[in-house]
Amino acid sequence: MLSRLFSRENIYAVLLCLMLIALFVLTADLAPAWIYQGF
Repeated sequence: MLSRLFSRENIYAVLLCLMLIALFVLTADLAPAWIYQGF
């Protein structure tokens, strides 16, 4: 069960999600600036 849960694809998917969440949190303070610049 654990070996299937922590398969290579799942580890990559979790790492990708964590990196996206980390990027979102780190850029949350700067969000208004580049969101309004984009529009």
